[in-house]
Amino acid sequence: MRRGMAPGSGSAAPGEKEKEAAGAEEGGREGGEAGRKRVAAAEFERAAAGAEGQRERSMALNSEGLEGLVPRAKLLLSLGSTFFLGFAPLILVTVSLFAVLYVYFGPSFVHDASKSPVSPPPYIDPYELLEDERLSRPSSDVF
Repeated sequence: MRRGMAPGSGSAAPGEKEKEAAGAEEGGREGGEAGRKRVAAAEFERAAAGAEGQRERSMALNSEGLEGLVPRAKLLLSLGSTFFLGFAPLILVTVSLFAVLYVYFGPSFVHDASKSPVSPPPYIDPYELLEDERLSRPSSDVF
């Protein structure tokens, strides 16, 4: 049986069902490694089906098209809003703290620097800087 396929699905290769049947008979008689592999596979399937069928839900999400977009968007929005609401007390404390400070200190608490005039720096021609003699003269420290 191929991985990810349900047992008894019609897309098995010819001869594959016979191999499975023969392997089941041998595993039943021997009880050796084939039996252990089947037990391990069954345990894996049980573990994969655990956690509320997480494997099945994941496979369904991978195979759905646009019809699953709206329900998934609703789920993501509800998850995001509950995460945001978890931080609501912190947000309220921060906003109220700044509001109290603004009421206490007045407009001097938050200012936009409009009362202090700032002039732009003077323009310096770059060609004048390149013609400076200090740039063309070799340094005495180099040689």
